[in-house]
Amino acid sequence: MTDNHRTTGQQKSQSQPLVSIYWDYQNIPDYKRAKDLLLFASGLGCVVNRKVYNNWEKQNKEAKETLRCLDFEFVHEPVKITGAVDFNLFGECYSEASSSLYPHTFIIVSGDGYGEILIRKLHEKGKKVIIVARKGNDSHNLKKLADGFYFVDELPKSIETYKLTA
Repeated sequence: MTDNHRTTGQQKSQSQPLVSIYWDYQNIPDYKRAKDLLLFASGLGCVVNRKVYNNWEKQNKEAKETLRCLDFEFVHEPVKITGAVDFNLFGECYSEASSSLYPHTFIIVSGDGYGEILIRKLHEKGKKVIIVARKGNDSHNLKKLADGFYFVDELPKSIETYKLTA
């Protein structure tokens, strides 16, 4: 079977799981880790979606250019309402999970507590959830609920470990 995904514009074979990245950039504003994140995600399957949420008017050009070159889709949240990014990320991630019938891994780049609800909802849809958080900004419950948990600054080491075991 194949899945036509609007993000890539190409047909993808379902011989490997799909992987989607949902990044709360307000929570983890580290564009220098974007390439590591993509390498990590690619090791898990076919990356079909990569969204990054923030108020992009206020970000430096280097951050935006780096993410653009790596084909991240910018989701602009101009409103400074507490939780606006979280609600938008949650809704779009859950919507994708609800429409995907294939094995699918969701990488949520955030340490926010709202992730507990999202993890449960994604698990109800039969999806795998991996959390990537920043040290000191991670919920203990996220670690227990997620199928995998990594710190963003340890992704290079995780990629090397994955290569050795593959």
